[in-house]
Parts: sequence; C-alpha cells; structure tokens
Amino acid sequence: LVVMQRSDLKVTASLAMGKNSHIEGFTWVSPNRLIMSMSMKFGSEDTPHLTGELYGINADGSGNGLLVGQRKQVLRAGSRIQPAKTQDVVATLVDDLKGDDNNVIVAISLFGDDPVTRAEKMDVRNGRRVLITRAPVRNATFTTDNSGVVRFARGAGSDNNNKLYYRAGDEAEWRQINDESADGYREFPLGFSADDKIAYLRVEKQEGPDAIAAYDTVTGKQTELLRDAVQNEGIQLETF
Repeated sequence: LVVMQRSDLKVTASLAMGKNSHIEGFTWVSPNRLIMSMSMKFGSEDTPHLTGELYGINADGSGNGLLVGQRKQVLRAGSRIQPAKTQDVVATLVDDLKGDDNNVIVAISLFGDDPVTRAEKMDVRNGRRVLITRAPVRNATFTTDNSGVVRFARGAGSDNNNKLYYRAGDEAEWRQINDESADGYREFPLGFSADDKIAYLRVEKQEGPDAIAAYDTVTGKQTELLRDAVQNEGIQLETF
C-alpha cells in the first residue's frame, strides 16, 4: 500500500507485508490515518483469506503498527516492527465513525467454533478497545445507524440457522426479529434512513428474487419497497 501526495505524486508512506500476505482493504478513518485489513495464502490454496488483523498507518508514514490481531511483526520499509501486544482474536471494521477521527467500531471474536462476537470502540492510534455490546447470537456481524450506534446483530450457531436481532440503542436489550429455522427465510440489514427511524432490510423469498423492505424501528412493522419481477437464472449470489 502506497500513499502519495496528489500535488507532486511524492510517496509519503508505504507498507508491505511478508511472504504470502496481502493488504485486503483499507479505510481512511481520519484525514491523516488509515486502517488496513490483512489476508494471507495458506498451503497450496491460491485465494488469500482474512487473518482478522487490523493495522494502522499515518499518511506521512508514522504511527505504523498492529492495532489488533495475532501476528508477531509487520514489515515497513525493509524493517521489522514489533507491536506492543498481540491477541488471538479476529477483528473486522464495522464503522469508521464519521466525525470522530480517533475511534472506530470493530467486531471482535475469539478463534474457535461458534465464537461470541463483541462490538467494541477502538482507538485508531493505539488499538485500545472499550466494550459496547455482546451479540446475542454466535458468529455475529453488526450494523450501525447513521450516528454509529450498534443496532443490528446477525449470525448463526452450529445449526447454521441465521438469526437477526435489533436493539433501539446502547441502553436497550436485543430483540429477535428473524429466525431462519422458524420463518423459513433470512433477513439482512442494509442501513438506515437519514433520521434512523426506518431500517432497510433485504428479505429472502421462498420463490423468486429477494425483496427490499422498510422496517419501522418503533412499531416493528415491515413494508416491502422493491422487488424485481424476474429472477436472474444466469447468476446466483450468496450472502454468508
């Protein structure tokens, strides 16, 4: 990954990982700092897989290091930098918290079968984290509203039946709104209206295309907004 000044194309920062390691993606979490996710090739398989590590680097090349993850070292300009602390956890970025240059929300889970996932606020400068909430379902992913509040948790345990939970805010309890084993279909949160009163869901159908529905966060009522009339049989997309 290379950072350049647009004015003169001068390279101000660069980061390269070790053998078989790749920068999977990056996000500008402030005007001067990036967070990167990592992937790695294992064995004879060509496709890299996410490692659950998050690194940070400033636009000028300073402040480079592991924020959360298990790797022992990271390469920078030919030198090896030892992070202050490593943890055997998987981390993914949930929300870069627009308006907050110092913190992001990440999902954290331990390595193992059917882990409990936690949503935590992480300091992008040093990796320090504060617990926000624990998911009420295993192997969870989180969705935030426009204010950065964790509102949805979706996951599945060893039975592989997806469940979707909603909460009204940080002080509210989780409430289940979809259970694949009971309802026969899955629902996936997509985002919120500008005032955060309506959530938009992708709702599976027994036959034909999925639908986009509006979920009233106060009443719990769902209203179908959009659904294609024709199923595209030439391609199949799967959400995990």
